[in-house]
Amino acid sequence: MTTSFLTSPTYPHLLQLLGIIKKVDTSGNFEAFIDASRQFAVDELLPALFKGNALSKADRTRIVDGLHRYTGLSKQYIEQVDLRINAFRFAKELLRDEGVAVGFLDGRYKLDERDDLTAAPKQDASKVIGPAYKAALMKYMRTDLNVQWKRKYLNPGDPELSDNWRWRTAPDGQGWEPTYVNTAPDLSYVLRSNPQMKVMVASGYYDIVTPFFDAEYTLNRHGIYADKIDYHYYHGGHMMYVHEPARVALLRDTREFIKKQVSQNQR
Repeated sequence: MTTSFLTSPTYPHLLQLLGIIKKVDTSGNFEAFIDASRQFAVDELLPALFKGNALSKADRTRIVDGLHRYTGLSKQYIEQVDLRINAFRFAKELLRDEGVAVGFLDGRYKLDERDDLTAAPKQDASKVIGPAYKAALMKYMRTDLNVQWKRKYLNPGDPELSDNWRWRTAPDGQGWEPTYVNTAPDLSYVLRSNPQMKVMVASGYYDIVTPFFDAEYTLNRHGIYADKIDYHYYHGGHMMYVHEPARVALLRDTREFIKKQVSQNQR
């Protein structure tokens, strides 16, 4: 339920990017459309998902209409998935009629898959940038930093690495029941322990793996003060800096954020 709710405000950005938004919104005011999608997710979609089969027929119809408007998916499909739109399935369904899937980490990329009937893409279209990214990084490390590794370098998302991540959140020897990892309470504690500390959050609009609304939802809870978080949004995906305008904006915002914190802490 939570996953369906948290990714929903990301979908309108992809509709705008792919030129689909004109079919569902004729106002021409994109920012207002995005704000409306946020309000819909919080005020209408989440309560509807919470009600489950207790949701009235009239309210269900209204939610289906809203999801159709903000996701571009057909009302029939929305009914078939019981109002719960999985992000990875969305990547396949959005342009299914064209026979292509959009990327998970970056919806700007498309992939023409052989099987057009699968529920979700077999692979992430945005991984196409992986080889170039790795090659550039290896060249920088060897020529600029003079790091002469003889062992194989693994990208952060490489299965050989990610499949071996250690999820344990308690020290060895202490009792621990496996559960999902949530570090937001730890961040809340650190921010309270260091009143001068602030956090800059950079989100790419076209990232459906770690959507921007997920960050907002998480950091608006757990006792984290709103004035401690500085949000920034970019027209890119998970690695928004591979899009040159977003890279420049990210660099500018990061510098300004650091300078501001340094100047305030020197007073």
